Parts: sequence; structure tokens; C-alpha cells
Amino acid sequence: MPESLAFGWLKKLGPNPKSPPSSGNASVSLSLNTPTIESCSDVPTLVEGVADDFAALKAAAGADGAVESIGGACDNLKVHRLDLTSRLDRIKTLLYEERSASTQAASTTGKINLNWSPTMAVSTFKAFATDDLITGLLQNLSMLPFEARKSISAIFNYLLVCGLEGLDARQFASVSTAFASYVHSNATLIIKHLVKAHYCKSTSKGGDGCVDITLLCGSMLRSSLRHANIYTWITNDENCEQLVYPFLDGYVHNPNFDVCSDALETVRVLLTGSVTTPTTPETSETEEYRNRMDAIASDFLSRKYDDIIGCRINKKCLSTKASYITRRMSLQLLSTILLKRTNYNVMMLYITSADNLVTILCLLRDPSPHISMDSFQVFKIFVANPNKPPEVVKILYDNKTKLVAYLDGLHKDREKSDEQFRDEKGLIVSTLEALQIEGTLSG
Repeated sequence: MPESLAFGWLKKLGPNPKSPPSSGNASVSLSLNTPTIESCSDVPTLVEGVADDFAALKAAAGADGAVESIGGACDNLKVHRLDLTSRLDRIKTLLYEERSASTQAASTTGKINLNWSPTMAVSTFKAFATDDLITGLLQNLSMLPFEARKSISAIFNYLLVCGLEGLDARQFASVSTAFASYVHSNATLIIKHLVKAHYCKSTSKGGDGCVDITLLCGSMLRSSLRHANIYTWITNDENCEQLVYPFLDGYVHNPNFDVCSDALETVRVLLTGSVTTPTTPETSETEEYRNRMDAIASDFLSRKYDDIIGCRINKKCLSTKASYITRRMSLQLLSTILLKRTNYNVMMLYITSADNLVTILCLLRDPSPHISMDSFQVFKIFVANPNKPPEVVKILYDNKTKLVAYLDGLHKDREKSDEQFRDEKGLIVSTLEALQIEGTLSG
């Protein structure tokens, strides 16, 4: 970055903010006041200010990183905190304003100008990548103000997804690709930190492990997973034990509802590679992208079937010890996985296991109507399989009288409004009634 851009604001202000603060209130004059920040449209200038504020807070922080507890030059630190928050908010605003104008133009004309360059997004990526500033900010979220954390997360997410969704996504594709390459190159620091931040040990704000940091890191991790190179890296044999399994082993079992739900959503993305983007037009590029992500997910599930489905989803996420939300969302995820065309081999492995059938039968009788309904969506796949192994057939045959009676009353009220459910249940019941074991005669 040219020095004239990176340090332009220092020359305007005169005193060097990186010099030791003077005593009294003189330090306040070193700061850009709020109106000046709000009117600034030069991203390198704003990011240089962010770097300065961050350096000051980091230098002043104690061993525990708790800036709030520091005495002495308290007024100066308050200025840095306020300016850091204001600068990040201004950068976020500039990015959104640029995108809004681009989207409006594309919507009005129905055309995309591929010769146009998103200068704000490009400048933001380059400025934050300089000296790995974004990496340092992510690793020290706990010492930053709450609103600053939110802005960092918003900027990080925007740079990753601006080229993946929206009418004008192609105009921003180069930015998203470049930033994803940066994150991938620094994945050992960035991605591993985002995963580690899910170890939430406190419900209070401030400090490592607090809920708001966990949720922000979850959002940033999911944005990262939308890029095939990062997704492949996370799910490879070398990294999945550290970066995927902790979610199924612990994070989805967090007693905090928000943390648990967020972790379950991350697991859904990890195991399906799917993110809904309703505003993105269906093109050959989007279809190719979706197929590539599906292929990565399918390969991961096939390679690690026992570790993921057998040892974790079945035994941990669907066990009676798991929370209601964990069991329900895990059932929904399991159904999604099994019914996905690219997961045919995974589906066949699952529905040919007698142990898996027993697990689903237990959940089918759960007192919760939602869990019993979600269990039915998995149970029907076992019954509909035309090539059931003998052990699965025996379980269904031995219990078919009870199963038919139970299914007959299952969500009876829903049959009136849900024709598909009524038809599916009727087909499952008739299949069970006709089920025979070799050597027996049909009635």
C-alpha cells in the first residue's frame, strides 16, 4: 500500500498517534472526531486508524486482555475504543452503500457491467490483509468493544460472500475469491481460532468464551465454508478431528440455547455444504458451484461415516441424554443427508443397519410430536428400501402389528391438511402389512 494512502490521515492531523500519549486531556486531540470519521470515504485511511487504535488497546491490555480494567490513561483508551468502533462502522457502511448502488443498477437495467470494479470492497480487502490486521483482530475479539466485534464479523462475512449471492454477484466475485484465498492461506490461524471460540464457558459479555463472540465466530466460520477450498481443507483427514468433531462432541450440547442452535447450524453446513441463497439467479455457474459443494460433502460423509454418523450423530446427538433441540435438529439433518441424491451410498449404509433402525424406532415413540414426526421422515426410508437386509426385515416383521397400530394414530390430525404425509403414511403402513419373512406364508 502506498505510504501516501496508508498514512495520509496522520499528515492531516499533525501529531503521530503512535507516539506516547501526553498527560491530561491532550491525548483526545490525537483522535479523529466522530464527524470526521463519518465523512471519511478513504478506506486505507480508515483501516490505518483501526490498526492504530487496535495497537493502542493491545499494548494497554493486561495479561488477561481486559482493557476495561486498566487504569492510568483511561481517557485515551476510551478514545481509541470509540474511534475503533466508529471507523469499523464507517467501513461497513461504505461497503454496503457500494453494494446497494450496484444492486440497484443491476436491478434497474437488467444488466451487469463486468468492467466496473468494486473499489470499496477491493480496498477493504487489501487494507485489512496488510500486516494480517484482520487475523489479529479476530484473535483478540475479547478486548474489543461489542459493536466493534459485530462490525469486524460483518466485514469479514461480506468480503467472503459478496461474490456468491445477489443479482450482481459476478461483479464482486474477484473480491470474494481473493479474500477466501487469503483466509485459506491463513487457515491455521483464522479457521482454527473461529472453531476454538465455540468453547463457550460464560454467558456474560466480555472475555474469551462469551456468547456474543461464539455466535459471531460461528457466522464467520459458515461464511468461510461457502468456499470450496476452505471447505475441503476443514473436512480433510488431517483437520476434521480438530475442526469438525468438536461440534458434534461438545458444542451442539452447550446448555445455552443460542450457542447450541448456532453450532447445530454450523454442523448442517459442514455435513451438507448447503447455504440457501434465494436472491442468487440460477445459472450454470451456480449449479456448478452447488454440485461441487455437494460432492465435497458427500465425499466427507463417505470417508468418515462411522466417525460422524455412527459414533456421534447416533450415539450422542440422538441419545436420550441430548437436549430436545439437539435431537430434533439432528434428526432433520439426518433426513436431509439420507435423501440427498449425492449421498446414496451413505443412505444405503445407514438404512441397512439394524442398530440404526432401533435408534429411529425409539425416537418414533418420543412424546414430542415434533421429534416423532422428524423420526417418521427417517423411518419411512427404512421401510421403503426394496433391498432390506434380513436383520432389518426381522425387526420390522416382529413389530409390524404394533407399528401399524401406532402409525395409524400418528399425527392423525395432520392428515387432513397434509396430503403428502397422508399418502406417505398410507404407503408405509401397507408396506409393513405386506411384509413377510422367508419361509412364512402370506395371510
